[in-house]
Amino acid sequence: MSFSASRPIHFRYHFKKFSIPLPTLLLDETDLFITMPVPKVHANTGVSLSLKNQWGAIQEPAMRLKLHPYFREVIYQVNKALPKTIAVVDGKYGLTRNGPLRGDALELNWVLVGDNLFYVDFVLTEMMGLNPFKIPYLNYILHREGIRSLEGVQFNQDHKSFMKELFYLDREWTDLPGVLTFNSRCLAYVGYESALAQPLHWLLYKFREPFY
Repeated sequence: MSFSASRPIHFRYHFKKFSIPLPTLLLDETDLFITMPVPKVHANTGVSLSLKNQWGAIQEPAMRLKLHPYFREVIYQVNKALPKTIAVVDGKYGLTRNGPLRGDALELNWVLVGDNLFYVDFVLTEMMGLNPFKIPYLNYILHREGIRSLEGVQFNQDHKSFMKELFYLDREWTDLPGVLTFNSRCLAYVGYESALAQPLHWLLYKFREPFY
């Protein structure tokens, strides 16, 4: 799907026009989209759950880097543009302490299925022992959707009964350049697009333990 045909979605955010290409396979040829996230913390976004899973639907990695400072609106618009979507959350294991690639695995042994990704991520953060309204991008999206509570959501079991160890995020100092560039368009340009990008990455990885 990274190399399939695409067409753009258009929207405005902070007086700026955006045109984000997404695969036509998803936009025009799919009746039901199933996303399968894993519950994990994320050094840049706080958590990475069912909504953020669609960040990979933006086909160009370089474009995703440029869009990081506008992440909350872009990921909201991407999910709104997709067809009917359900989440099948693979809760066999979760990732805590640091993410999305480094951290500690937690054995959870549950599966969560939901037909509204906004509520799914609300529920997931509570199952992780976190407050969704203290995760900046989730707080923004939930308010965009007018979601303040789980009132009216139907459960087959009490989701809080599946809570085990509480998740937490403990950033290392080597995560800070990524966090700063994630939240600043100017720093994102310096870190990913300018002539300084390659030497800065080389310097960072001299101190950062390799994990790829």
